[in-house]
Amino acid sequence: MEYLVGWPRVEIAEQIMDWPQIKLSATAPERNNVAGEELIWIEDKILQFKIPDLPPADYRVIVHDDKGPPGDPVYSLLETTAYVIFPPVWPFVFRSNQTEFTLRVLPVK
Repeated sequence: MEYLVGWPRVEIAEQIMDWPQIKLSATAPERNNVAGEELIWIEDKILQFKIPDLPPADYRVIVHDDKGPPGDPVYSLLETTAYVIFPPVWPFVFRSNQTEFTLRVLPVK
């Protein structure tokens, strides 16, 4: 997902993994040890998560880019308002807040 700016959440086969179950890390080697919540929105990141135990099939994976921590609508409102006041970030705020791809789970041989 390009320009991941918020608090990611991953959905696979109706199972949702949020902040405690995923890891966000910087791609820059000198920033590998920085906590995910401390990364700045413009740096390149890697989103890591464990694929749940699923039977063989094709699954739709949705990565949501929420505008605040889970369950904190006030933070979300304040962050979005701050972005709206600063026009250079409008392309990042007024865009789809999710991306999706297909995951194929193969049978064990």
